[in-house]
Amino acid sequence: MQGLIVKIVSEYCYVLNEDKIYECKAIGILRHQKLKLTVGDLAEFEILDEINLKGSIVGFKKRKNELHRPRIANIDQVVIITSVANPTFASYILNKYLAFIEIAEIKPILAFTKTDLIDSDSLVIEQIRSYEKIGYEVFLINNKIKGDQEWNKFKTIFKDKISVFTGQTGAGKSTTLNHLIPGLTEKTQEISKALNRGKHTTTKNELFPVDGGYIADTPGFSSFELKEVAAVELSQSYNFFKQNLGKCKFRDCLHLVTAPGCFIREMVSQLQFPEFIYLDYLKMLEEIKLIEGGKKY
Repeated sequence: MQGLIVKIVSEYCYVLNEDKIYECKAIGILRHQKLKLTVGDLAEFEILDEINLKGSIVGFKKRKNELHRPRIANIDQVVIITSVANPTFASYILNKYLAFIEIAEIKPILAFTKTDLIDSDSLVIEQIRSYEKIGYEVFLINNKIKGDQEWNKFKTIFKDKISVFTGQTGAGKSTTLNHLIPGLTEKTQEISKALNRGKHTTTKNELFPVDGGYIADTPGFSSFELKEVAAVELSQSYNFFKQNLGKCKFRDCLHLVTAPGCFIREMVSQLQFPEFIYLDYLKMLEEIKLIEGGKKY
């Protein structure tokens, strides 16, 4: 049998097969090989008890991708929730996470919340529209109005996909998720209470069904470091950078302000790539330099 791991609690994996969820443990050889299963894995399992829905995992399919923080596999898209106000639009945090998702070769979706708090002609809206111009899928969400055209369009992107939600703390991620999955807060609180009573540990990740697809909630973030990202990876991260790979004078170009013959820098000067994203990119390079011990670029 084959199924999707939708939740892990202690040593138990909860595997969805058609409309049934089986409580499974991994066989000894998987544990001895230290092959750690994760939410999103496509597990191969044997049914031990059909009445009580118990099983044993004997293997799992090769992952097409994986995130480690949060730990989840086989993701189709990551929805990054960012507020345009309260808290103030933080482009640096968004652009760091966008680069990280691009390096992991996962499709990013940009959802901007609290749009009712700013004017339609504000600089922030102009910056948001610039993401669309360089190829990103963008949604402007007002969580106070769930039935408008933009919200209905947003709901359609989850069909038949595994989606991960993340976003800056206070950006409205929980509110958005509760609109998509009614009662989600209560569900997660019930799980948390049950785990505390049973003294179990959990991955804190769970896939919830939505319109034939699945959504994983993840803890909100306010900042994170680019510890596992090399400068050359960052220079090829954004979709615009990938599409124009090889157009710079030097193959290992990091698109610095002083880089001779840099195509990306030329595109910034011609307003073909947003300057604010480019400036955030340069700040990321500085952060990586500090992590690498002050290495010069």
